[in-house]
Formats: sequence, C-alpha cells, structure tokens
Amino acid sequence: MFLKRKFSLLLKFLKNRKKKHKGLVLKFKGKNYSFSIISLIIFPIGIIILAVPLLLFFKTTEIVWMQELFAKHMVFFLNLFFDLGARTEFLSNTWFVTISQYTTVYINNGCVGLSAMSIFFVVILFTPHPQDPKTKEKIVWRKALVTSVSLTLIYFFNVFRAVIQFVLYSYGYPWSIVHDSQGALAINVVVHISIFSFCLKFLPEFYISIFYSIKLIYKQFKKGGITEILQVIKQKIQKDQKDPYFDLQKFFKKEKLDLYLIKTYKINLRIIQFLKENKYKYTARAIKNRIFSQQEKITEDMLEKMLHVLLNKNMVLSENFKGKKYYFI
Repeated sequence: MFLKRKFSLLLKFLKNRKKKHKGLVLKFKGKNYSFSIISLIIFPIGIIILAVPLLLFFKTTEIVWMQELFAKHMVFFLNLFFDLGARTEFLSNTWFVTISQYTTVYINNGCVGLSAMSIFFVVILFTPHPQDPKTKEKIVWRKALVTSVSLTLIYFFNVFRAVIQFVLYSYGYPWSIVHDSQGALAINVVVHISIFSFCLKFLPEFYISIFYSIKLIYKQFKKGGITEILQVIKQKIQKDQKDPYFDLQKFFKKEKLDLYLIKTYKINLRIIQFLKENKYKYTARAIKNRIFSQQEKITEDMLEKMLHVLLNKNMVLSENFKGKKYYFI
C-alpha cells in the first residue's frame, strides 16, 4: 500500500506537470538518433515480460530435436578432429554422446545454449527503433540478420565448447573442472559478451538508446523536473511518517509543557490510543492512574493541559458532569 500510494503520487504529479518531451537528437556515424519515450519504456519492460517465461519454458521443457541436432554436430566434430569413434545414442527420451560405456555424456537444453539464445532474441526484438526515417531504414532486416548471426554463433560456440570438454573428459580430467568450474563459466561469459558486442555493430540502436535514456534523464535533472518530483515524494513521505507530536509541538509549548518528556513517553499518542480502545469517558486523574501511574513526572495538571490542547485540535471530545471534565473519542 505504501509503494502504491507513492507511485500514484508520482503519476499524478507527472500528469499535472503536462510537460511534453522535446526531441533530443544524438549523432552517431553521421546519422541522427532519437527515440520515443514509449519505446524506451517498453524496452526494459518487454525484455522482462518475455524473457522470464522463455527461460522458465526452456528450464522445464526439453527441446529434444535441438538436442539431437546438437549431439550429432558434436559427434561429427569429435570424429573429424580427434577420431574418437564417437556416436550418438537415444535412450529414455534423452540424447547421449558416447565413446564407450565409461565415457558418455547426456545432452540437455543447457548444453545447446537455449537460455542465452532466448535472452539475445528478446533483447534484439525490443531494441527501440529510431524515429528518423533514414536512420531506421532496414532496421527490421538488420534485426533479423543480427538475430540469425548471434543465435548461430551461440549454437556453434556451445558445440565446440562441448567438444573440447568431452575430449578433456575422455582424457581423464574431472567433469567438475572441465564443465562446472569457475574458469569454464568465465570463458562462457566472455565469449557470449564478445558475440553480443560483435552483433551490435549491425544494431547500434541498442547501446545508443541506453545512452539516449541516460542523457534524457540527466536533462530532466538539469531542468529540475526530476528533482522537483523527488522533493514532492520526500515531503509526502515525511508527512506520512511524521508523529502527531510535531504538529502539536507549538501548542504544547504555549502551555509551557515539557516537550522532551512528552516525546520520550509519547504521552499524547498513548492518551489518544487509550481513549480509542476504551469506549468510556475519563477525567485527567483517571487517565493518569490508568496509564501513567508509574511515571511520577507526568502529573494530573500536565495531562489536563495536554487534553485541553487535544480538545482544541478536535482530536478528543469533552463533557462536563458534576463539576468534573470527562474526555473521550
């Protein structure tokens, strides 16, 4: 509820400002790049919305035909370069690459690299299109090219990675080193980053749109727009979290009450809570005896003055009966 209220405040504030985005243009290799606000927002949101289900799908569903293709490519290169007499086997809906009964591995979606492929595909798909007609020319074909090249490179990198790992495994190296070690993971990450960097030469919109977003945000900060928004949110949060003591401070001060004592024992809050929980009417003496009997510094006269302030602020009600003043909510 707290975050919902803050988000609603932000949306309301942005709506009231009614400031339109003025075109920011970046130049790169002689071309003009500008992006719509909507495309910049859809970019990260779309990646999350589509990538998560794809990753879950490949984690729970085995793509057998891809595993078969991968296994047969492994066998082809193992026999071509190392002449190991490798062969494929299909048992219990699982593909295996084997040399002998002692040297065999099974193939799954992780071997093929389907998770990395899905991330590459989603990122390329949601990369924003520039608004300049000349700049965005053939961007669909460029995205198709980048997708094809990147997925092909990822696939064959994983094939050769698996081939090398299998060869090392057949030579007696532990599987925990050739496949599961931090070094193997680091090589995997570096190669995927290199593939992505290479493909971005044909799709510079990816990193230009990110730089464009950063520059746009900085521009709003410079104008004071974002600063103003954050200030309003900060003030709202402080107001919501502020203890009623602060609002009543000046009135307690006029009555020459001990503000430190009030704050330390949260006297006004405890009085209000007590009256809310008990549906009866109480005098200052009764309140003293019931909730402040252990605090000698909190006197009946002090409570009477505080109740008078609370009464004037409409935080409590009062009623006179037989010369005594009763308070209630």
